[in-house]
Amino acid sequence: MNERILIIDDDAVVRDVARAALERDGYIVHAAGEGTDGLELTAARSPALIVLDLGLPDVSGEVILQEVRRRSDVPILVLSGRGRMEERVRGLGLGADDYLPKPFSPLELVARVKALLRRAGGQPAARDLLAFDARRLEIDTVRHEVRVDGAPRDLTRSEYDLLHVLAQHPGRVYTRAEIAYRLRGHDFEGDERLIDVHVRNLRRKIEIDPGRPRCIETVRGVGYRLGVEPA
Repeated sequence: MNERILIIDDDAVVRDVARAALERDGYIVHAAGEGTDGLELTAARSPALIVLDLGLPDVSGEVILQEVRRRSDVPILVLSGRGRMEERVRGLGLGADDYLPKPFSPLELVARVKALLRRAGGQPAARDLLAFDARRLEIDTVRHEVRVDGAPRDLTRSEYDLLHVLAQHPGRVYTRAEIAYRLRGHDFEGDERLIDVHVRNLRRKIEIDPGRPRCIETVRGVGYRLGVEPA
């Protein structure tokens, strides 16, 4: 294993604990205590994943998140003391792939990093191109690209993976807990509400009318399903 992980956090203790846990699992870890240094390391080291604190002393972590996301689709795990649901929802809305509140378990941090990297690496697909709704919606599993009416849509890693999960069995209803498990690789308390956030963001990007969704349908009291037919 030689994946590079970048930690951007102003708390030296957090950096040391996270670094030690990740290095024990064989990752190459770089660390920065300020946002500007983190951006420089992102450009210089091309990390496979970024662990990002939102409460940075020089530049808001939210600004860093947006700047990194503008340049790259590298997985971003927000590690923050702002653990309220509203903060988690905002972080995901800005492009984060996962959110781990402080204080955190080093074992859980490593598990989430592994899950995000596993998703980023992808799995061999039975088909390279999944097409639905008379080819209006296409999922290119090789390029990890989603196109609507031929135009690529800018999806986060979590949004892409959510759509890909539903596309495996169109019409099949997935519960929120099942989707959370498939995205994370393991269950975490509270993740089910975050699935709704990903669905809402995804609908804004792929639906003709997000208020009356056809692609990602809600099955009340159960979960979600892909509502369009394969092409």
